[in-house]
Amino acid sequence: MSKCHSCFRDVDVHKDVCPYCGSLISNVAKQPIYLPPGTVLQERYILGDVIKAGGFGLIYKAWDSKLETIVAVKEFFATSLVSRAAGTKDVIVNKKGIEEFAYRKARFLAEARSMAKFGNSKYIPNVFEFFEENGTAYIVMELLSGVDLQDYMRSAQKMDVDFAIFITNQIGNALKMLHKEDIIHRDVAPDNIYIKSAKDLSVILLDLGAAKLADAKEDVVDIILKPGYSPIEQYEKNMEIGPWSDVYALGATLYVMLTGIKPDESTNRRIEDCVVPPHELDATIPENLSYAVMKAMALDKHMRFKNIDEFLQAVNGEKKVVSLAKEKKQRRNKRMGGVLAGIMATVLIVCAVLFVYNQKKHTEDLDAADIVIWYAASENSDEIKAMERIAEDFHHNYPHITITLRSIPEEAYVSELEQALKDGKLPTLFESTDLDWDSAILKNAVDLKTVLKSEQAKKCLFLDKFTHYYPDYKKIPLGIEIPVAYVITSGYTAVNYTNDYFTEPRDFGENTSVAVDEIYKDLVDLNFEEFAYADKASFMNNQQNTSPVMLSSTMAMNQVREQLVNYQKKYVYPDCASLNCGFVYEWSIGNGSDAEVAAATRLLSWMFGHSYQNILMISHCSDGQIPVNPDSFMEKIDQKNYEAIEEIYTNFCFSR
Repeated sequence: MSKCHSCFRDVDVHKDVCPYCGSLISNVAKQPIYLPPGTVLQERYILGDVIKAGGFGLIYKAWDSKLETIVAVKEFFATSLVSRAAGTKDVIVNKKGIEEFAYRKARFLAEARSMAKFGNSKYIPNVFEFFEENGTAYIVMELLSGVDLQDYMRSAQKMDVDFAIFITNQIGNALKMLHKEDIIHRDVAPDNIYIKSAKDLSVILLDLGAAKLADAKEDVVDIILKPGYSPIEQYEKNMEIGPWSDVYALGATLYVMLTGIKPDESTNRRIEDCVVPPHELDATIPENLSYAVMKAMALDKHMRFKNIDEFLQAVNGEKKVVSLAKEKKQRRNKRMGGVLAGIMATVLIVCAVLFVYNQKKHTEDLDAADIVIWYAASENSDEIKAMERIAEDFHHNYPHITITLRSIPEEAYVSELEQALKDGKLPTLFESTDLDWDSAILKNAVDLKTVLKSEQAKKCLFLDKFTHYYPDYKKIPLGIEIPVAYVITSGYTAVNYTNDYFTEPRDFGENTSVAVDEIYKDLVDLNFEEFAYADKASFMNNQQNTSPVMLSSTMAMNQVREQLVNYQKKYVYPDCASLNCGFVYEWSIGNGSDAEVAAATRLLSWMFGHSYQNILMISHCSDGQIPVNPDSFMEKIDQKNYEAIEEIYTNFCFSR
């Protein structure tokens, strides 16, 4: 008697066809690189046919002779690195690929260890054993019965909304378990999602071979791509991968299930985003669910849900989601609030310093030009006065340069720029804080490498991160913001917190209600683990607040100061090894004549100088923007509320 290599029942050795399952009985491998049916591993596992083959592995159906059950055996077989002679067992490693093979085999075994952690989970395949043999490695796992989502979608086209939500929740639960162990899957897609055909319907997340494991070194993590499902950060080695990357992939998978259409590749979307929200393709899809999918698939990771939990809450209708366009509009006040009261008193001193400085720096004259400057500002704001003084000073030094200023209300600013682009004439110099990196306006803006190479910009702090944050050089920031905790130290709910720093929200007390400023929640989330925050309103109540602490940005200092006049407050900064900060108050140069661009370049370069940074960030501004000029920066941190920054500014880092 021998065994059928498909159903593993005992059959007559003289039979060519299994009488039970109808499979051909043969001990010859279908491909030379496959181990022949009947091969025994570990004196226990009898291999049958190969049921799946990929670039890094072969999966065999096998018989566990000890437990007398059918299992799946995954063999590490990287076709680019190894080969196997027909009829032999040992792999042959290419001489040039020995080190890479050793690394990838170690990763393969690390995958097995990771999967084994979740042996009791119904969302990850169960791993029974892993070992090395035949010069390579093997994983023994449960044999799944059912169909993968990719094959299911080929016949179903698109899926019932409730079933799509069910699958999303199942895979979301799997990802939550992985993320809790600091494992990022990186390859969530329909071909790695398996619908088990069992009594109780369940869904399995396959293939942790692409996962970024908790113990993996950053410099050896491969680029793993699946067009349509991989977020933009997976296309570049120097971009940070995290839970937000799996959020994108799961969102793209849900998009396919709802619409039957695979989203365009994220690199193409960065050039021109043609992905249509699901509810616009099918009116039966709930609008909130559609917006949740689009938010999960946002190109900018900071616009996505911060974790799988938030995404699932939105998918299940427990969390309200607005369109990305509306959310971006709501974030527009995350910009420099402008120069505030008192500018007239000291601007004369600043201008005198500027005059002496500029006289020494003038090594060449600019050609005569008329330049137009646009910026977002409310009517009669101090920012208007500040820009008028800056324009007046520049014209004083270059009388042959005429400057026309135009302030535009913030809510209309971007639309005015878009109209100017349609009319074929962008302003010479314009504030670009609220413009997306891939907007048509910035595509038509001037490359700012010349500004970055200017003497003033070269002296600035933090701009060494510029090329990572703004790789297209189409806008450049004048300041930064950092996260801060606003702590009320007087009143019924006051917190007695004497330290100038904190490491996590719980530092303020296990029972202390900590609020979060929704406008700056992305900045907060970048620096702190998930926390049950209260609403901003629980802190910003001048009569009876219930949260004595709020996590926000330094940009909110003026609002907190003016609104909470009844309370004494303390500003407490994060003390982290790596503190994620943001750039603020960004500017760009529009197209124009050579003389106009040269004049705008000179003025923008000067705005990085100590004197102009003092005008914009120090002398007359009570808001929380922090200058990039080191001299101005040191003056800023010497002021009240900022002195503690001096101890932590070397930890500042920036991610796009």
